[in-house]
Amino acid sequence: MKMRNLMVGGMVLAFALGTSGVAVAIQGKKGALEALDKLAKKTKDASFAEDCKKAAGSLELDPVMHSFKPRARGGFGLGGKAGLVPANQDGIEAFLPTLSKKGLAPADAGKLGDPILEMANRVLAIAEVSDHLWPESKESAKSKKKWLELNQMMKDGAKDLAEAVSSKNYAGVKKAAAKLNTSCSECHSSFRD
Repeated sequence: MKMRNLMVGGMVLAFALGTSGVAVAIQGKKGALEALDKLAKKTKDASFAEDCKKAAGSLELDPVMHSFKPRARGGFGLGGKAGLVPANQDGIEAFLPTLSKKGLAPADAGKLGDPILEMANRVLAIAEVSDHLWPESKESAKSKKKWLELNQMMKDGAKDLAEAVSSKNYAGVKKAAAKLNTSCSECHSSFRD
């Protein structure tokens, strides 16, 4: 009887430890989304870069990068709720290739303009925070330099996208989205495990 109680107690403890790790991972992703969203609303503030640097001190790279994932996988979606775009495009990394190929049609600007602007500001916040978080396994001077170059490309693309959407420069939307998509692809080929 004691052996059975010991085994059951061990299984309960293992389950509790395992699920608490999952809870921490979910909280880390949710916490990163909340922090990044808050920063994205302050991109025009003079303290934006400093606020991002401070936020980076309490964030980890994986949850920050996870924010690019589709809404269904715990990342940012496009717009306030699901359904604005097809489910397979409802995330930053999922929507950018389409936006870089098709651009934004004037007829869709009323529906997608503000959500794309919000996405651009979120990407800018992610890039600004990521300047202070690089993959530790790739921490050589050369890879840090590459990381910062790609982050700068991402920041430039995000700013260009925000400007193009705001000024209704639809050709500029496509070009800026292509720059952002390239920064993502190059980063994945250099740093993603």
